[in-house]
Amino acid sequence: MSDIREAQINFSATDVTLVTTAETVIVSSGPVVAPFQTHRVVILAWGQLVTGAATTTVTPRIRRGTATSGSLVWEANAVEVKAAAGSREPFFIMVSEARAGEESVEYSLTLAQASATGNGTVSQAAILVLVL
Repeated sequence: MSDIREAQINFSATDVTLVTTAETVIVSSGPVVAPFQTHRVVILAWGQLVTGAATTTVTPRIRRGTATSGSLVWEANAVEVKAAAGSREPFFIMVSEARAGEESVEYSLTLAQASATGNGTVSQAAILVLVL
């Protein structure tokens, strides 16, 4: 069993607009100290989204850094919207990766709607980063 060496959590209650189908950063972790040469990082994130008109799926992603151009961690899998577009739905993601040779790491949760003709709004979100 691994020990948690460092942890960082960030919450957001500020509305973030997803412009139709554009991938958008919802919340970022802030830098987390990486105390050893090699380590495993576990990232858990959640966002509450009011989907835009005609949205069929939403793709949550974890990216390194604070921008949509950051490297994707693991996969990006679309999740079917469970209720009519315009409803409030939670989206969760958990990933991990091995890192080496860094003094700190930082991650962001992004969301992207598919087939949307209207904007979506994330009203709250959180991200937790654990360095093992």
